[in-house]
Amino acid sequence: MSHNGTVLVVDDDPKALALMMSVLEEEGYRVQPADSGRLALISVASQRPELILLDVRMPGMDGFEVCRRIKGTAEGRRVPIMFISASSTKEQWVEGLSLGAVDFVSKPFQREELLARVRTHVELARLEADLEVRVAQRTAELRNAIEQLQLEVVERRRAEEALRESEERFRYIANSAPCIIWTSGADNEVNFRSEYGSAFTGRTTKELMGDRWTEVVCPEDLERQQREFLQGLETRRSFQLEYRLRRADGQYRWMLDNGIPRFLPDGQFAGYFGTVTDVSNLKRSQEKAFAAQYLENLRVLAAGIAHDFNTLIGAIFGEVDLALSDMAPDSPGRENVERIGGVAKRAAGIVRLLLAYAGNQPASGAPVLVDLVSVVRELVPHLTPSIAKGAEIRTELPSRLFSIRANLAQIRQVVLALIINGVEALQGQKGCVTVSASPVQIERNSAEDTPSDLPDGTYVRLEVSDTGRGMTEDVKARVFDPYYSTKFPGRGMGLAVVQGIIRSHKGSISVRSLPQGGSTFEVLLPSAANARDTI
Repeated sequence: MSHNGTVLVVDDDPKALALMMSVLEEEGYRVQPADSGRLALISVASQRPELILLDVRMPGMDGFEVCRRIKGTAEGRRVPIMFISASSTKEQWVEGLSLGAVDFVSKPFQREELLARVRTHVELARLEADLEVRVAQRTAELRNAIEQLQLEVVERRRAEEALRESEERFRYIANSAPCIIWTSGADNEVNFRSEYGSAFTGRTTKELMGDRWTEVVCPEDLERQQREFLQGLETRRSFQLEYRLRRADGQYRWMLDNGIPRFLPDGQFAGYFGTVTDVSNLKRSQEKAFAAQYLENLRVLAAGIAHDFNTLIGAIFGEVDLALSDMAPDSPGRENVERIGGVAKRAAGIVRLLLAYAGNQPASGAPVLVDLVSVVRELVPHLTPSIAKGAEIRTELPSRLFSIRANLAQIRQVVLALIINGVEALQGQKGCVTVSASPVQIERNSAEDTPSDLPDGTYVRLEVSDTGRGMTEDVKARVFDPYYSTKFPGRGMGLAVVQGIIRSHKGSISVRSLPQGGSTFEVLLPSAANARDTI
């Protein structure tokens, strides 16, 4: 059965107690009566009321003491107490309020006044209790929210620390790699380049960010590199491009730039991860391998042709000798047969050139110790003025040099051919051809820029340089091809024979040249077996 609230009425006067119970019960309140302070304490402990009407004057334990004890318990601390007194002085009011009472009602009381005050304090008590419940709930919710927030903060800190550690690990790995590593954001702007980029280019990281990267790209490749790079970024797919980059020493190196797109777990594009690797040595090795295979094919072809022609020319010589032996000295046809023999001799010379190019020309004798310095000093004085045609021929030769074991006639042919080639490169203009020789030691880890296909050891270097117009890359690629010349067609085997001779002596020949910058031919020949072979 519902009621308006529970009220504990404490009064030692049975009539007053009965009257208040009657008034409250008629109004719909549930009343708990107590005629002494002790019963009041027991009643509060057993069932907490919503309001206590407490008489001040009671034998044994007055109302103030009861109020003090009730407020001292957990059950009664929050229960509102109204004192009822026949004679309430100001001091009693002050004492009652100081003990925690909420109101005073004087005896005899007015029914409506009593009910109004009871109703008010019951409602206030309920509102306060409801507020406390809500506050407790809100406090619990806030506590849970704070705990959850603290957990999230801890997790975020862990994630940030993990991300920071990951970024530091990435930077450490990237900065330790022997290549340039770069990243870009979703806006396609490069936001990171590894420290190797600074070491390679000789510029700081800031100097390589943004558009300033283009300052170290070879001008001939810049437009193509920028176009292909931007196209690769816009596709959001893996891309690869090659271009030349200026190294810290000023040399341009071929670089392979690989870009790989990055995506977040939700599939959103996050930018690119890329590497820029120096592939100059790899490209050079590939080019050398292709060139070596190409030359090897040409030598095999030349050797086969020379062998077949040698057989035919031998037959021609035999027939010429037979014909001349059967003809009288004054025979009308003898002159024609002799011309046939002369043509066959010239054809035999071409065959010897083909064999020399193939690297298997029969030597005119066993290899001997050859002093390259003596060969140059012997030939140069005879080249002027008829062959030199006004060109100045200089020599830069050491007093002593390791000897080489070679065919002397072929070495003379190599030196003479290279000097004449240098003179012709001047095209009749004033200039200089310089012939130099020096020893060189080839080792696997040597900083010397020498052919990688030569075995380690001591070599003799011969260099012939001219101040002519130089060569383009295309001309350099074909300079050792048989019958190739930039002067006029039909020049013959030329440098191809020189290359064949050098290769037959287990050496190498290469050329360095730039347009309008002259040319330098470098020959490397293995020195004799030991130092006592020097002469």
